[in-house]
Amino acid sequence: MMSFLRRKLVPGLAGLVAALAVAAGPAGASGTLTQGIVADVVSAPVVSNGLVAGAPTEFNIILNSPGAPDALALDPPNFGHQIPAGGHMEVILGGSFQRNPAFANSTGANALEPNRNVILTINPQNPITATAGAGVQHGNWSVGDNGSRTFTVTPNGGSGEDGLENARASLIGIKVIHLRPDPNDPRTTLDRAPFFNGPKGTVGTIEVKIFNADGSLREDGWAWVKFRDAGTQVHITNAGLTTGAQGSPATVTAETVESTHFQRVAPLTSLTNTAKTTPFSAGAPYALRFLLFDEAGNQPDPFIPQKGLPDVGYVVVSDTEADLVMDTNGNGTPDPLDAKIGSIALTGPGADAQILPNPALTTSGAGGAAGPNGSVLNVPVKAGSRRGIYRLTVRFDTGIANAATSFFVVVN
Repeated sequence: MMSFLRRKLVPGLAGLVAALAVAAGPAGASGTLTQGIVADVVSAPVVSNGLVAGAPTEFNIILNSPGAPDALALDPPNFGHQIPAGGHMEVILGGSFQRNPAFANSTGANALEPNRNVILTINPQNPITATAGAGVQHGNWSVGDNGSRTFTVTPNGGSGEDGLENARASLIGIKVIHLRPDPNDPRTTLDRAPFFNGPKGTVGTIEVKIFNADGSLREDGWAWVKFRDAGTQVHITNAGLTTGAQGSPATVTAETVESTHFQRVAPLTSLTNTAKTTPFSAGAPYALRFLLFDEAGNQPDPFIPQKGLPDVGYVVVSDTEADLVMDTNGNGTPDPLDAKIGSIALTGPGADAQILPNPALTTSGAGGAAGPNGSVLNVPVKAGSRRGIYRLTVRFDTGIANAATSFFVVVN
């Protein structure tokens, strides 16, 4: 996560854009200015090009947690947002975001589909699905689409304050709104994409509004995104670890939280597991997990799956620092003779926390129609002896939005 520049609420989109035009500039690496319930807008952590100029739009709107710092908005105990029964949430894209007139969903219609184009989550790969069911993840909601640049999310059931159903929605709340091209459609043509980002240097705007059952405005927020080029990308991820088929009504085995991000551990615990375990909690604690992507210009097409970065690892240089390297000498392991491409840093209240070594190198598919998406980088760590929040940041030496931070919390 990153710091954010906050401004007082400006009435109307024109006022917001005018105010941002005279601002000193974006405060965070994502180039995003925010206010209200929107904490940030970032490239979705499953692609290299989600907010790249001219590319198909694929972003995550990160909603705040009232009363908590924005950097901790994804921490499960910090409640996000709900939609009351009978109410709805509205997302409005403006500025240079462009609706694709050629977009066709899985049925051939020009309309966004829930669980495919619009996804709600509490954390990466931890959805609050549109389907109804008994699983913790089944939120039971539908999407409305005006065919232009506004869509809505409406609960199909629920009661009172909890329009979205089951444990993830009621105990943790909506933390992320993911807008994307259809990842399940095998097409590689641009009709997969409902929206495109504007040209380089232009601004896209996003507004999120949540309404009560009587139509009154409950809460809202804005974001401003400047479209630009980007290089290699790194994101937090739970890919490969979480329960599969969570969109199915028959899937009732998912746990409320299945995440390597914001794990709770005892002092001096080693977080080392990298393998999928069923149930997820049986494998905890997990090594912190990141997903790497080659830059957008090197991708065979703009859709999932995309090329990762092969042969990447790290060399520990101190307890809390490591060099991110690429295996340029070809010996199959990260070592000090390899080319340095970035860094890893561990911070927190305990000076005895450690980045643990990992001799493995990343692998990557070729992108295009088949193969894995991106490259998984696992970073095992040892917690410090002092209680509190620890941060592990993986950063590339070049690029825009080129860093990602995963958190863990030492308790007891």
